[in-house]
Amino acid sequence: MKSNAGMEKSFWDYHHAFEYRMSAWKDEVLFTWQWWFGIILTIMPWIIWYFFRKKESTDRLIYAGIFVGLTSLTLDNVGFQLAAWTYFKPVTPIIPAYMPFDFALIPVAVMFLIQYFHKRNPWIIGLIFGIVTAFVGEPFFKWIQIYIPLNWKFGYSVPFYTLIYLLAHKLALRKKFKELS
Repeated sequence: MKSNAGMEKSFWDYHHAFEYRMSAWKDEVLFTWQWWFGIILTIMPWIIWYFFRKKESTDRLIYAGIFVGLTSLTLDNVGFQLAAWTYFKPVTPIIPAYMPFDFALIPVAVMFLIQYFHKRNPWIIGLIFGIVTAFVGEPFFKWIQIYIPLNWKFGYSVPFYTLIYLLAHKLALRKKFKELS
């Protein structure tokens, strides 16, 4: 039987690093203007979407939005773990990704794009979404020192955002759902 000493050590190293991160977050992030900004960005898009959504399309848009949120969260965590980028002002230290991006801004933006432009060429809409998010959104969050790219260039994000939109568009417009029996 192989030893798990390396994995056990890495677990405890990770745990101690998390404790340090939690302490630093309490001292340097909690209740700063960037923290409040993150809280607002996590809540406001959903409130806006709630009032401006097509009510008859809510289920399919939520279906796409959940996919977008989970995909964004996963990719954001991978990038964080690989030190491609970091966030020095996260809303919570427990989730290394930036919650407003993954749980609100990206999913709600995609749901609105699908709602209002579902009859347009999804490749064009997806590419526009990818370019605007990568070259306007990311630089803005870098400028206000929330998003810190380390080994990542804005242009690298375009295909990811575009693909996320295209897959969400396909999911939202599916017609092959069967009744549950």
